[in-house]
Amino acid sequence: MPIPSHPPVPDPHATARRLPLGRGEHRQLWLPAGSQLLCHAPLLRVTEAAQWQVDRLVSRQSRLADGECLLLQHDGWVGVLAPQGGELLCLVNRRQRWHAPLLTLWRRLGGWRHALNPSRAR
Repeated sequence: MPIPSHPPVPDPHATARRLPLGRGEHRQLWLPAGSQLLCHAPLLRVTEAAQWQVDRLVSRQSRLADGECLLLQHDGWVGVLAPQGGELLCLVNRRQRWHAPLLTLWRRLGGWRHALNPSRAR
């Protein structure tokens, strides 16, 4: 079971999303791997997305107290239960698309081509 901790420094490109929760409210939300969940409630129960371990489907559950943070290891649907109400702050890292590094390389190569041959600068 992952151990909740105090929040690390968030990624400057992370998108913050507030999730207000009423007393006894349960919510399901899809979050990508690497998301940080920061608790602003007396107690939150977080059920992470189910994952296969050998031949069993396992779902990790954590209890977060006020000010504690949980870093999600896998993409998927996360369940959040707030027995006493409160708020959950989700810091979601913006993922690069799989082709983003290739586009960057392509643009750089195009820039070098124009620098070597100024007549084709258009």
